[in-house]
Amino acid sequence: MAHLVLDPAAYTVAVGAETVELLAKEFALLQFLYEHRNQAFSREQLLDRVWALEYPVERTVDDHIYRLRKKLARWSHIRLNTIRGYGYSLTIEEPRKIENPSIHDEEMQSAVRGLFEKYHLLGQGKSIVALAAQHEVLGFEIDAFFRRYIRFIEGDIRWFLDTDEIAAGERLYWLLLLYWGIAADSERALEYCEAALRQKVMTPEQHREMEILNILEVYADAGQPEKAIARFPHTRRVMESDSLTGFVMPVAIMEMYVHLTAANLAEADRSAARLERLLQSEPYIREIGRFHIMKGLRLLADGAERDAEERLDEGLEVLGMALHMPLYFAAVHQIRLFLHRHRPDSRLRHKYAALYDSLDKEYRLSEVRPEMERRIESLLNGGDRSV
Repeated sequence: MAHLVLDPAAYTVAVGAETVELLAKEFALLQFLYEHRNQAFSREQLLDRVWALEYPVERTVDDHIYRLRKKLARWSHIRLNTIRGYGYSLTIEEPRKIENPSIHDEEMQSAVRGLFEKYHLLGQGKSIVALAAQHEVLGFEIDAFFRRYIRFIEGDIRWFLDTDEIAAGERLYWLLLLYWGIAADSERALEYCEAALRQKVMTPEQHREMEILNILEVYADAGQPEKAIARFPHTRRVMESDSLTGFVMPVAIMEMYVHLTAANLAEADRSAARLERLLQSEPYIREIGRFHIMKGLRLLADGAERDAEERLDEGLEVLGMALHMPLYFAAVHQIRLFLHRHRPDSRLRHKYAALYDSLDKEYRLSEVRPEMERRIESLLNGGDRSV
């Protein structure tokens, strides 16, 4: 299936090397129809689900469809269909393919894999998505991990619920990471993670990451930072014995967050100083964004709300630039938890609650959360083992 690359920051849509600029309302309509392609919607449904009460007349939908058709006309395989007497649908036909010789060139495939891995290391999610969108033009295959990783950083929860491409243990791993940042109850998220580790159903690499990194932040989110701190020595031993150099900064960020939630401010400051040194030599955008969030929480601990707000917003902006929606969800979640526990009277509580509400609406988090919980529980109870 031809892949559209939608950029909500710039209101652009790209297919291959071609990019088209849209108006904000046109972009919202296209994004909705693309997410629900092959489904027909009445004008009333589009008004309600795309723009809520912003537009009072159905004619507005027709106008936007007309303009979108003109702008997308260069891509003949993308069709905005009129359903007579009802409304509209979007369909995408598979364009005729001529296989590039490079698809069978092992040297080329290895080089592209190296580029994907480098972008992954640097935290450049948008670069990964942009490169993947060019795979037919440039003549390379996207390997299984990056096909899944792209869905992950885009926050495509529905795909991880519905796909038949991944085994049960791996599905559980991805769903747990996605659930972490949107859980209404962090203790529930912790119970899921602990059960997954006890049952050893994930791949060895995913089990190890959950054990030495992911679950420690969930302990802090659930108000149990002391349990995370007790596991720090084990994390360091595993990192050293397995030569996990790529975990150095993520673990340092995790430790800073855990110490902040435990009110160990001197230890949090030591972690911050170490991260400053690490980021000078390895300025990875994903870690830069998370570090700004932690610095913002540290400023909140001192009551410096204005400076904290600036840091937090900068961190969220960088995570958005990095295109890592699960970490973006988690950052907003952790900001809200920290404010609730340490600054309950702060004006910032309303601001970040409103930000979460906007994410909830855009990604339908409240709608999909119960289904995630049912699927995770099924996987933990031994169900869903057929894939």
